[in-house]
Amino acid sequence: MIWILGAGLTATSSTALLALPALLAVRRVLAMRGAAPLPRGGLERDLVMGAGVVGALGALAWADGCALALGPYEAAEMAILLGTCVAPVPLAAVSWVAGEMLSGPSLRPFASFTLAAAVATATSWLSYAALWAGQPRPPLDLGLVGIQLVVMFSSSLLAAQTYLAARGEPLASLPAEAVALERAARDYSSSMSENRSLRGCSSGFF
Repeated sequence: MIWILGAGLTATSSTALLALPALLAVRRVLAMRGAAPLPRGGLERDLVMGAGVVGALGALAWADGCALALGPYEAAEMAILLGTCVAPVPLAAVSWVAGEMLSGPSLRPFASFTLAAAVATATSWLSYAALWAGQPRPPLDLGLVGIQLVVMFSSSLLAAQTYLAARGEPLASLPAEAVALERAARDYSSSMSENRSLRGCSSGFF
């Protein structure tokens, strides 16, 4: 239970410090940019998935590189925690940034990133629980790096697939009425959720 709490706090911190600045920067660039460099299609999807592969390799190198200064046994614990608790949300951001930059802003940017981050986080946490929770730590050797690589690839590529499935059509290809309708539905859903929360709080208070 304690490691779940710690993982949740770590994921929140990595979202705020590592993922959110990149997402905001991309939204700003998209607001100022003209046409997207690539249309939606097989090439664009392959590039988004390729970004997920590169992101997984980069996250693995970062996690293990940061941990190696602690020595082979201490480094294994740190590398596992960095890879499974800190890296998942930034890994989801890699695919999101690639897709939005390559083919332009999508209809559901927030929902697609949120779902991708949730999938990456769940995959990483389940992997940790299955492979390492409560187990003695091996040294940081090639065997452990190979297992880490599988976990990183799984988290990153599943996040990329989730983003591609959830993002919706590019905004540039939709009529203004469709975009306005989608935003109105999203705003209505948000207001209903807020009202339910307020009613729940009021009931609990009185």
